[in-house]
Amino acid sequence: MRMSPSSLRGRLVLGAVVVGVAFAVLFGAAATWRLHQIEDRALRAALLTRLDLVRDEIRPDGSLRPDRGSPKTELVQVLGPDGKVRAASPALSGLPPLVKLSAVIANGSAEAQVEERSLQNPDTDLAAIGVPLRLPAAGSSPAGNGALVVAVDAEGFSAVTTDLPRLLLAGLISVVAAIALLAWFLAGRALRSVTGLTEEAERVSVGAMHDGLPVPVGDAELARLVTALNRMLWRLSDAHARELAFAADAGHRLRTPVATLRAEAELAIREDDSREQVAALRRIMQDADQLTLIVDRMLARSKKPALSATTVREALEAAESRWSRQADVAGVGLTLTIEPAVPTESCVADLPGTADPIVDNAVRHTPQGGWVVVAVRTDAAQSSIVLDVSNSGPGIDAEMVPKIFDAWVSSRDASVAGGLGLWVARESARAVGGEVTLLDPSPGDTSFRAILPVTNNPS
Repeated sequence: MRMSPSSLRGRLVLGAVVVGVAFAVLFGAAATWRLHQIEDRALRAALLTRLDLVRDEIRPDGSLRPDRGSPKTELVQVLGPDGKVRAASPALSGLPPLVKLSAVIANGSAEAQVEERSLQNPDTDLAAIGVPLRLPAAGSSPAGNGALVVAVDAEGFSAVTTDLPRLLLAGLISVVAAIALLAWFLAGRALRSVTGLTEEAERVSVGAMHDGLPVPVGDAELARLVTALNRMLWRLSDAHARELAFAADAGHRLRTPVATLRAEAELAIREDDSREQVAALRRIMQDADQLTLIVDRMLARSKKPALSATTVREALEAAESRWSRQADVAGVGLTLTIEPAVPTESCVADLPGTADPIVDNAVRHTPQGGWVVVAVRTDAAQSSIVLDVSNSGPGIDAEMVPKIFDAWVSSRDASVAGGLGLWVARESARAVGGEVTLLDPSPGDTSFRAILPVTNNPS
């Protein structure tokens, strides 16, 4: 049976063995303590029984009656006030006192303590108990308080506790081995479904993600996990399909703006007036820059753009120059207003990527002689920059309002953005924690709002 501590099966078996060992050790300690208690009680009860029998076989002078014949009184000593043995049964003849007289006098009858002694000749283990006994003088032994001592053979009582450690050790090894085998078997049964699920997951291809994984039967927890994984695979499959469709649609739709750029370049080459050539080339550059921005946003739509390294003031000054040139080319008046409370020395996240498409959309949809107003302010907490972009264009049709921020949606046919401008603006804002919304689709005062977070640490 091979197992690695890094595997779940190995950790389960190791945990089961540790728990089994801890339980066996605690159980063995409790059992040993309890058996010692039972042994002590049994010894004390046997000694007290013999003590009651011996009292009737003691003469007033402390000597033993010669006619006593109970086998329960064959281990008896009488200690004189001087602590020496005054009388003893034949089995204890010539042996020193089994207990100390001072201990017997100190404990008294009520608290008489059981003491154990090992004898060499004969080789035996005894448990003895002594109680005070008033004795008269006899020979050289003075009168006073002596002790009556009774003993029993303790080997029969201690045989169980002597063999207990060996029994517990054998039982501990058997229990731990049984627990390890059982845990190995049960963990293998439980993880068999996981192994099969792993093999199925390795065979899942990108095109088969929507088929999901087989849900195991008879394992509620694993079935719940597989169901959640299948839902995740379905979401990934749907997202992958949308990305493929988006890429295919983008490749098809971007052909038109690329062809438009080529046509403008050909017209610029044929233009004889150098000033018109320069103006045409500038338009081509602007359209190429916007197209590059759109492609970059499409390629990095899932990535979070870095915060602008310029302050709000610098970003708005550069943006105003671009917006003014674009408005002049289109014959539209553009006004930029900034409230004094705007923290212009702080940095705003990706202002050009969000605001440029909105302003471009407003300029393109405003007829010559119309106006575009960009109003910049801060929110109440001064944690975000708010840009309101309004124009005097024809407005947005009611059926276009719900899908105005969708990709490839446009009310005009000729646009380099190809219906991606507002989609790019919203994706850019959301990528940095902001938002772009339509405030008013009415003709003559169409308004959009962009909200971008502000940071005091430029990167």
